[in-house]
Amino acid sequence: MQVSQSYATPSSTATDATGMKFNLSAELSRPPVRLNALIKNSLAYARIMLALRKVVAGDWRLKPKDNTAYQEWVNERYIEELPQHLQGVKIDQIKLLQQRETLKAKKKLIEKEYAPLNKKLWEDRYKYFQWLYTHNRDQWMMLDPVISVHPDSVIFEGFSIDESAYGRVSVPNKNLETFGQVDYGTTNIDFSLGLANELYRVRSYRPAWLNVAFDKVELSTELASNVEKKIDLPDSWVRGFLQVQSASTIDGIMLTLHSSTVAQFLEKLEQSKEKESPRSIRFVLKKGECPILVIDPWNTQIKDTNVYNGDFEGEIRLWGRRRLFVLKDLLPFTDSVQVKLLGTGMPSYWSVEVDGHRFDLGLSGWTANDWSKKGNFDLLASSQVSVSAEMLREVEKTLIQYLTLSPKQLAEKLNIKQEEATVALQDMCKSGQAMYDHLLGTYRYRKMLEQEIVASSSEEDIRLTQAVTIVKENKAKMIQKGILENDAIAYNFEVQGTKSTYKVEVKIDLDGRIKFAECTCGFHKRNKLRQGPCQHIMAAAIWVGRN
Repeated sequence: MQVSQSYATPSSTATDATGMKFNLSAELSRPPVRLNALIKNSLAYARIMLALRKVVAGDWRLKPKDNTAYQEWVNERYIEELPQHLQGVKIDQIKLLQQRETLKAKKKLIEKEYAPLNKKLWEDRYKYFQWLYTHNRDQWMMLDPVISVHPDSVIFEGFSIDESAYGRVSVPNKNLETFGQVDYGTTNIDFSLGLANELYRVRSYRPAWLNVAFDKVELSTELASNVEKKIDLPDSWVRGFLQVQSASTIDGIMLTLHSSTVAQFLEKLEQSKEKESPRSIRFVLKKGECPILVIDPWNTQIKDTNVYNGDFEGEIRLWGRRRLFVLKDLLPFTDSVQVKLLGTGMPSYWSVEVDGHRFDLGLSGWTANDWSKKGNFDLLASSQVSVSAEMLREVEKTLIQYLTLSPKQLAEKLNIKQEEATVALQDMCKSGQAMYDHLLGTYRYRKMLEQEIVASSSEEDIRLTQAVTIVKENKAKMIQKGILENDAIAYNFEVQGTKSTYKVEVKIDLDGRIKFAECTCGFHKRNKLRQGPCQHIMAAAIWVGRN
């Protein structure tokens, strides 16, 4: 997806008698967004913004050691010694080896001719990337951060390079003292490396100001020029940004960990380097007892001090744990970390609050499993209840007006069912027009890109097509229906597959979303919900929605 971004002037910082000012230039093609505010607890704000930067610059993919040069050296020695062991072979084989040596000599002559040009090419390429690293590294890596200015808070969002981590900073209105005109909305901001480095200069004794400016420049001058950036944004990046919102709406296991527990866990990872599997962290949960974190492969146990009172009892295992080092510098300044677990190998959400500023970290099940490739959380979080295009337009208008609403509040304002409100809001999340706050249970209007987001045909899920076919051919049969204590309805199905009939159990809440799902098919036994629901679970959900 080609994305063009234009700014009146580059973002900058300035320090004067009133304090340190962060002047963030807003993107020109979007509706105007303006804010001029004094940041209270500015040192905490700087720390949290630096944590967001770690997410934005993060790439936790496995980087194997490059042994290419060594292998080439071994191969050359092998070829040199090979003729010594061929004295008893046929004459034609000796001639072939001699021809190869002749060709090698010619190859070296050719390489010698173009070596100066090749050297110049790599020198120029190195200079280019050095300049880009110093002056504009963020733009080389990813899309500019998204900022949403709302009446109750200012929110920054970013996504990691490897697409496995999502970061969000929320600055509440109580920590801002605004001056002048405020234009609410969402835009991208020019956030260069130099601007980010200024965050290290923030001090508690020096007031910090946040200025989001939309100043259109009609004619370039010596003081200001139009800054335009064209970015080839991968479809996986866009889809990942949308999937992280869908995953956050799924019910999970909530627990509170003391910050010292997470600090001890990270300290163990710093002291030791795992050389064998498993490389996971296990949460051992039992109602009425303190959670225990087990660090593999050393089987190190860390017991938390907070009592867990959730309904789930058992063990949950997560991978890609070194991504949690993003939280390291925040832990000394907070007492607790709020954690939401969706299950073994599933996404997790970690929230930290420092002096009123909140940082949310969303992690995919493991580093290699980014948000966009396997999860299909939009299928799991969605409901089969349909809403009309007219209702979607009304929901969009209402959310734009109020900016922040829960499904219940939206249903009351439009006089519609809460289930329909949830479906419409979730649809806005899928199209990049809204974000979900899993701690508050509210949806915020946030248009991620000014361009319309259209999922490519390659993203069409084959299992969803198969599920629709199963329902159309009446191969999904409900066996038992019951009401649970938590207002969710449990269904048991027999779903006929291509080779066998499978037993499916789903629990669906009053908003029409799946809270629990299980199937006896091989796909679900191998993957659980880590790669999304199987076609039999989806068929059961479709059947419930239609009946």
